Amino acid sequence: MSLAPLLPDSEVTAAQARCREAGVANGDVLTQPIAEAREKASAFQAFLNAGGPEMASVTETVLETTSPPLRLRLYRPRGAGAAAVPAYLHIHGGGFAIGGIDSLDRWKREIADQAGLVVVGLDYALAPEHPYPAAIDQVLAALRWLRDHGAAQGIDGTRLAVGGDSAGGNLALNALIRLRDAGEPLPALGVIVYGMLSAQHDTASHRERGDGRFGLSTAKLDWFWSHYAPDAAQRSDPGVAPLYAQLAGLPPLLLQAAALDPLLDDTLALDKKLDAAGVPHTTTLYEGVPHGFIGQTALLSKANDAREEVVAALKKAFG
Repeated sequence: MSLAPLLPDSEVTAAQARCREAGVANGDVLTQPIAEAREKASAFQAFLNAGGPEMASVTETVLETTSPPLRLRLYRPRGAGAAAVPAYLHIHGGGFAIGGIDSLDRWKREIADQAGLVVVGLDYALAPEHPYPAAIDQVLAALRWLRDHGAAQGIDGTRLAVGGDSAGGNLALNALIRLRDAGEPLPALGVIVYGMLSAQHDTASHRERGDGRFGLSTAKLDWFWSHYAPDAAQRSDPGVAPLYAQLAGLPPLLLQAAALDPLLDDTLALDKKLDAAGVPHTTTLYEGVPHGFIGQTALLSKANDAREEVVAALKKAFG
């Protein structure tokens, strides 16, 4: 894929100014204690989440079978009625260390409303308090619960999709691989948005985009990986870094990437591996936008374009 010059869109520059005026910014694990970084990230998400469509219901449940217990939030759109509908589980990003169930709240409402299905968010256990494999174990528990017990929530457990952004993209891809290896039913679609898929930081996208001028930096990613997988040897394990896994036999995937992102080469490498493995997939590179752009649907037209692509993929997956 040819890349445009490394310049943000004018909309991105304007959105950054809006955030500065509102006094909000994402948390920074390099300069703030983890509790403060999480608090800043939460306030940033609250600003981005304002507005969005009303739901027929937003309910929560807690799975006591995981350690720690796992909170799920189910967004049911007004158009769904009482019939059992498909569900899409979206796993938030934040380097496995920040973010939570409120991350992308507006985006999840928009997906539910436009795709006509239940969107599910989760409050998975964060590092460094809960390093690998706590998060992936909880994601698998959530998918199995939706499959086996979703009917009581108005969900057709035979029609599921899973996706995630950044670290959440890692967990979504990892979950698909593990379900495949266990011989369990696979979701109909995987959505991997600028996935944090490997700890390999000597790539061209890290060299050209990793200095922090676009937000996410290689130094932050080093911090995230060192706290999610404290044993450096783990970081080449396909169970931790799914870019190294065997990919044949996965369901169709939608990959989305941001041009101003040090993680860009993770998505481009995954695209090539999926080609080689014969896995059907679509890869879209959004020029002029940084890591994290999908949550800014109130500010960025390309965030809306990316959301509409996810909606179209979900509709196609579920007929």
